[in-house]
Amino acid sequence: MREHVAKLGAKGYWDQFASSPDFVILFLPTDAIFLGALEQDAQLIEFGVKERVLIASPLSWDYYFVTSFPDEVAVLDSGAFGGVWKRSGQTFEVLAQPGTDALPTCRFFSTSFAPKSSHFYTPFAAECNGLKTGADWQYESIAFYLQLPNAAGNCPAGTVTLYRLYNQGMGGAPNHRYTTSVTIFNQMLAAGWVLEGNGDTGAFACVPPGGPVAQSAEGLWRGTSTSGRAITVAVLNDGTYYLAYSNPAGTGVDGAVHGTSTAANGQFTSVRGRAVSLRSLFAGGSKTISGTYVAKTSLNLVVGVGATAETVAATYDASYDVPGNVAALAGTYKGYSGHYSDAYPTTSTIDSTGRLLVHGACEHSGQLTPRGSTGVFDLSFISGCLPAGSPALKGILVFDAARGTIAAMLPLFDDDMIFAEGTRQ
Repeated sequence: MREHVAKLGAKGYWDQFASSPDFVILFLPTDAIFLGALEQDAQLIEFGVKERVLIASPLSWDYYFVTSFPDEVAVLDSGAFGGVWKRSGQTFEVLAQPGTDALPTCRFFSTSFAPKSSHFYTPFAAECNGLKTGADWQYESIAFYLQLPNAAGNCPAGTVTLYRLYNQGMGGAPNHRYTTSVTIFNQMLAAGWVLEGNGDTGAFACVPPGGPVAQSAEGLWRGTSTSGRAITVAVLNDGTYYLAYSNPAGTGVDGAVHGTSTAANGQFTSVRGRAVSLRSLFAGGSKTISGTYVAKTSLNLVVGVGATAETVAATYDASYDVPGNVAALAGTYKGYSGHYSDAYPTTSTIDSTGRLLVHGACEHSGQLTPRGSTGVFDLSFISGCLPAGSPALKGILVFDAARGTIAAMLPLFDDDMIFAEGTRQ
């Protein structure tokens, strides 16, 4: 086998044809031949690399190959390695040139786990330098450039989160997957892969948005009103929205506006809503909302009409794109609960399973579950303020990791809402 590899390398096909790849593929028709050859010659793959000959067989390992090099894409698309590499249909954008806050990303290749060889990418200088000094990974080049999230794990406006996941050596060799898809992120975690990114948001890096540009107003938005109230707006994928507002000092939750909306071509309009004050009115108690938005960037609203109207300027909170983790909410929260014009002090607890208990003038209990792959939580809630046997209320809970606060909002009848809010102790 080594002799045949040497003969293929000596042909120098890359010197004979223009735009030819810089290597030759030697395909072995069965795994048994490949593995048998490696048993006799453990350095066969390394020898092939030196001769610019890559040896392949139809092994199936649930491995992922990522490349930004067009020649490698063309080779794989042409059926190299026996056609065993198939497109996943997933792509992400990268920066081809250095720029502001864009770091060079090292690419490594390993033959130490042959025949299960793998590539690895890192924009972290310490990680890159550490691998260069080791024996298992061979440095190849700077492949592209990546931005990093900030200290809180959030990506800047105009970028999307890139996740890096590791297979923990399953199958006997390391492999990493890189994706911007929250759905794929969840699937890989469920399959036993582990996150290699920010512990709060999961972000490994930040990349330019690729593919179709988001057009809806869906997401979590945070900002302030003209009167200085802190505003949180959750627009769900079905058009339902919750706008929670603080007191004029910018703390707590004093009430909410809730309803359904339409959002298209940058215009947001409340179709049907309710305005419920827990402790104070906002915008004269109006439920009329309209405004403009830039998807995943900014939301500017006018709440109310006439002299009592307030404007809201909010920006997108990227935590909405990170799958909710109920265990991260575990703790004790002190705040208020109640419904229209009736608030009382409460102590709320959330356990690691998402069980919510609210203790105060009325005793409430509920169960939190992540809402799809978003950072908002669905809440099923039994209120002790309602007659025994009343059906569970359905609503949402929004968690602000930076402030350690929760805000639960559950529509009640046609014009009321039950609230539970608090700050983690």
